[in-house]
Amino acid sequence: MKRFLYHDLIVAGNWCNLKCSYCTSVADAGDFGEATSASAKRRGATIALPDVLAMLDGLRRHVDAPVIKVSGGELFLLANAADLVAELSARYAHVQVLTNGTELTPAIVARLSGLGNVGFNLSLDGHTPEMNAMRWRSPRLGERVMAALEAIAAAGRPLEITMVVSDTNAAHLLDFLAFLATLPCRVVLIPIPVRGVHADRLFGKAARRAFADLLRTLPGNFAAVLGPAAYYRRLADFLDGENGVRRHRCHLTAAATQLFDTGAITPCPVGWTAEIANVRRDGIDAASAVIGEHKLYDLMQRDPPRVPVCRTCFSQADVLNLYLDGAIELEELAVMPLFAAPAARQRLIELKATRTQAFQAPAGARARFASPTGSAPAGSGAASAVAIAAER
Repeated sequence: MKRFLYHDLIVAGNWCNLKCSYCTSVADAGDFGEATSASAKRRGATIALPDVLAMLDGLRRHVDAPVIKVSGGELFLLANAADLVAELSARYAHVQVLTNGTELTPAIVARLSGLGNVGFNLSLDGHTPEMNAMRWRSPRLGERVMAALEAIAAAGRPLEITMVVSDTNAAHLLDFLAFLATLPCRVVLIPIPVRGVHADRLFGKAARRAFADLLRTLPGNFAAVLGPAAYYRRLADFLDGENGVRRHRCHLTAAATQLFDTGAITPCPVGWTAEIANVRRDGIDAASAVIGEHKLYDLMQRDPPRVPVCRTCFSQADVLNLYLDGAIELEELAVMPLFAAPAARQRLIELKATRTQAFQAPAGARARFASPTGSAPAGSGAASAVAIAAER
């Protein structure tokens, strides 16, 4: 049995109702199969729940993880998305649901909050229409998102907010934090910079440097709505001192595995490099055998990063990287709702021990620890995968 921290499930990843200026995910999702579990690309379509759950349960027989993240596309465009989340909550210690909030009604929030182990990750670039100009242009959409935020806050569920930082919203970070501090629930704001082909155009060097200066003033009066302080300092260093080029190892592929409802398995939930196996095509036994073993796992864990998509990437996963690098303690990491469950904490301790052992080993022996199973990674197909890397 392979042991990871979390599974990352993508459902109808090629269907979203927003056209964010910086997003390539919906287009990139098509690279991992067009035949999703959604009955159609229209509001009110349904997920083929037995199909998705069968794939996921097969994965769980081979790859254990106490936590799952689930997202689309926009998951709540699908009429039975809440039914899927309920099924996941019975299988995992914690479920994090990623959403843009446009279809998240108070009734859905109430139902999922009642499950007790479901948290939300809301994509939101600020508290004003101007800050969200790259996400939506319709006032009605903005009103629906803010209503969803109010419903989550009123339910008292833990909430992580992912703020994609660009020229549009960078200067207003402190105003956004002040707004979040008024909400009656546990909120953690995680800013991430625009990545990929649009990065230089949408987040210029001057704005990056100014944002880095703002980050270095944190936590200030905003510790209650922030994650570990070291995350914001490392992001600041990435933006100006490193000029947007990553210098630190990323451990994410040793901690998470991603399954698309098309059957595709990818090694990294953030940098969508390539399909390394497919449950539908290969069968669950053969597909699961590749997890942790494909050569991409070794390449994506190099220090410094070697894969092109990794060299310009900074994401929420860097909170986890700080812990596995020994830069923060478990209690600091556990302020993040994703990592707070006792089962998640225990797995984090195990994962850190394994990673520490790996990097203290002699160079010739380190390959044994590159994967969760401790065996040497397979080498087929990695070179072309690196060249065609797409970014989420």
